[in-house]
Amino acid sequence: MSLASEVITSFTPQVIFGMFGGFVGGIYGINKKGYDLKISVILIFTAIVAGSAIAEVLQKKFGLTYLLLLCLISIPAGAFSGYLMVALDVVSPKFAAKVADKIGEKVVENVD
Repeated sequence: MSLASEVITSFTPQVIFGMFGGFVGGIYGINKKGYDLKISVILIFTAIVAGSAIAEVLQKKFGLTYLLLLCLISIPAGAFSGYLMVALDVVSPKFAAKVADKIGEKVVENVD
């Protein structure tokens, strides 16, 4: 099986709905603080990955195939990812700023 076909077959409807749930939760999580675009994109991406991981585990390990339920379960995982930067900011604002700058620079370097 080639890499492209393996990637395409891994996006089952359950994983896609989990990604959507993670996206919704991530939007909810970052909406409270008002981050700039770089950090928001990174946190949304993290939320989507978390939501899809939760959905995949629930589908493969427990046989859960209900799409709406997987989407709803993935929302808190995405929200937690959105609140991750808020938690860092509360614990140490200087460290959170350094992390945000460092991650932002890495993302911009990889995009260019």
